[in-house]
Amino acid sequence: MLISKPVAEGIRAGTVTQAFRRWDAPRVKVGGLQLTSAGLVRFDSVSRVRDPERLTERDARAAGAKDLAALQRSLAPRTTRPSAPGGRGGRGGDTVYRIRLSWAGEDPRLALRDSIPDVEELAGIASRLRRLDARPTGPWTREILEWIRDNPRVVSKELAALRGVELLPMKADIRKLKALGLTISHDVGYELSPRGTAYLRWLEGRPG
Repeated sequence: MLISKPVAEGIRAGTVTQAFRRWDAPRVKVGGLQLTSAGLVRFDSVSRVRDPERLTERDARAAGAKDLAALQRSLAPRTTRPSAPGGRGGRGGDTVYRIRLSWAGEDPRLALRDSIPDVEELAGIASRLRRLDARPTGPWTREILEWIRDNPRVVSKELAALRGVELLPMKADIRKLKALGLTISHDVGYELSPRGTAYLRWLEGRPG
């Protein structure tokens, strides 16, 4: 479920407590967690809205919408159905659902990226990265980590151009490294985390 940064910040602050989505069936599980730009969000309940026309300005404010009219526009059914079965967008289904939300804590990667791994953890990171490297296009993780180390906060377009790859798939790759606590994302570019720095030093010190 896509949660924008302003809405995520509102959930964290407690001013946004619900969301509305038009789906064919619920796509989140009660009690489930989702990582957002403002930390972890918990899905506390999911219920069907039988008459979306009866939603109120209070509902709109609690969902982080500008006003009721903006909320109603966001929930308007599509005039043409998406090509994917069931519709993947928030306006792609036949039913409007109310999702109650709450903030569940900080992004666990924040603590992970500051933790210095021991030898066993370093070997585990290496094993995970070998699996990421095992694709037809060949290894890529060390190359990106070294580039980020040597070019902190440099726009990612430069890295994509240097590697001769498309920008968005490359950024998806970097998110995989971030999930392991190895990199830190900034508004412009990236830098290695203390964990990522320790891993590269360990890797460079290995024989062969």
